[in-house]
Amino acid sequence: MSVISDSGWRRVPAEHRLLGLDKRSFPYAFAVLAVFLLFSVVVARINDAIDWDDPVRAGQQLALTDDIAFTPTTGWNVETGYRLGQGGSAVQSGRATVFSNGVTFAVVPGEFDGTPAQLLDQVQKVTSSTGDPTFRVDGVPATVTTRSGDVGVIQPYSSVRGDGLVAAFVIDGTGIEVTAYGPPAQLRAVADDVDDMITSIGSSA
Repeated sequence: MSVISDSGWRRVPAEHRLLGLDKRSFPYAFAVLAVFLLFSVVVARINDAIDWDDPVRAGQQLALTDDIAFTPTTGWNVETGYRLGQGGSAVQSGRATVFSNGVTFAVVPGEFDGTPAQLLDQVQKVTSSTGDPTFRVDGVPATVTTRSGDVGVIQPYSSVRGDGLVAAFVIDGTGIEVTAYGPPAQLRAVADDVDDMITSIGSSA
């Protein structure tokens, strides 16, 4: 017979108790534990085991603004970015990031009314003070010209995260910040790809 204590709690019959716990609640507890393990361990491991990729196909471009785009190297994977639609229309646009073999190539557009050299200087100051305190530029900036004739500046850098380069363009009031970084050997191996992507920046019209 069940006994109600002064506190109002129903005492669990002895045949249903194990270490002071109600054995009848175990199936529910195990079900909750199983769901937790499924999503926190099993699903996470499956996700890590599956190769994720979104490769660029020949001729595809990523829209930086409504009228500025660049052409990623075929086979590189798109991490962020918006592909141009049919006829070169930019349904959406913004920053873009592609990667391949440990090297990341990122392009960030934004309003800017200065010169490419001033934008490059600003990028270096922000990166070294907030993004990577070990960031250090090497040598002096060099001139780089895109295939559409826009002139910018480019400069290599190094940090504990790897080697890289940063470039800057200002096209019709839009500043274009370009960074490419990765382990030194991998970066050298894709140097031609990086050069091609930088010089491909220009009007999408």
